[in-house]
Amino acid sequence: MEAPVCLNTLACRFGTTAMQFHEHLPDRTHRPPTYMMHLYRNFKMNQTRPVDYMDHEQADTIRSILSKRLTSQGRHYVTYFDLSSVLSERQIQAAELRIRIPRETSQTNVTVEFRHQQDVPCHQHDVCLQNQTLGVLSGTSLLSSSHHWRVYNVTDLLLDWTGSKLSHTTPRKTKRAVRSGSHALKNTDGIHHRAMLLIYSHTASRQGTADKASLLHTAEKSKFLFNTEGKEVRREKAHKSKRGRRGQPMRNPELVKNQVDRSSLCKRVDMHVDFNQIGWGSWIVFPKKYNAYRCEGSCPNPLGEELQPTNHAYMQSLLKYYHPNRVPAACCAPTKMSPLSMLYYENEELILRHHEDMVVEECGCI
Repeated sequence: MEAPVCLNTLACRFGTTAMQFHEHLPDRTHRPPTYMMHLYRNFKMNQTRPVDYMDHEQADTIRSILSKRLTSQGRHYVTYFDLSSVLSERQIQAAELRIRIPRETSQTNVTVEFRHQQDVPCHQHDVCLQNQTLGVLSGTSLLSSSHHWRVYNVTDLLLDWTGSKLSHTTPRKTKRAVRSGSHALKNTDGIHHRAMLLIYSHTASRQGTADKASLLHTAEKSKFLFNTEGKEVRREKAHKSKRGRRGQPMRNPELVKNQVDRSSLCKRVDMHVDFNQIGWGSWIVFPKKYNAYRCEGSCPNPLGEELQPTNHAYMQSLLKYYHPNRVPAACCAPTKMSPLSMLYYENEELILRHHEDMVVEECGCI
């Protein structure tokens, strides 16, 4: 099986991040598209390179949608995609349609019709196919052509379509009734993988706000995450009473710093996460495991610069030193986080996304 080449396509400018790659496929019936695996490996090996035709540096997610159907008449191809999930994308940066032309077909004067097709209920026991043509692609939209793969820029077509849907503009569409359960839209993997839509979007929160638990939202939407009987975990809070130091002479804070056991100070330690062990292995393709790290250790009073305290934490540590009963001690916590690139299934579509705040880079007292 030949791997597609990252040549003058949108993927070449998608940002990279450190990740761990494990050379085994997940035990599942769904076979990831070769090109998405190729992208994941490129990100891991830091082999991406820039192109000049489009700027989409803000993208943090690549969504792949396989074609439902692909037909051809001579050099004219018609691709059918269910684009209903695209309406939930927050900020589409770019989009490309990849189609593999048979070797025996001439590469010149090829046209590709880009259609949306969605199953909708109609009548009593029938299913209607709702079709809408987004546009016809020719050489002017061609981004690259190699290894019989033709890559087209469909960004404007997709943005126009989503804009019309969200503004409730009446689209051009046709309906065709078929018997329930008898419409043959599912083809073999080979046909499915001959046409693929890649959507580059930005899903992180706005600047100045934290991206809160994006994986939790993803897990809830995944069709491969099965409900299991959860156990309620109660965290016991230890309440320790501390005696005041009334009547004791004031001590020199600098002297106390030198007396602290440095091995017990706040630091970063390993925390290995195995997605199979937490029930997420069925829908996460890669990585299967990674080192998230965590922070542990004490924050002495007063704090030193090596513990990277905030101004607020430093003032709190001084108060704690001189008046132990007035404030709690500062906490050892992450002060710098990094993202993790993940390849996983969401609503039957394969997603490659940078999830923020997945790996602890530095720890400090806050």
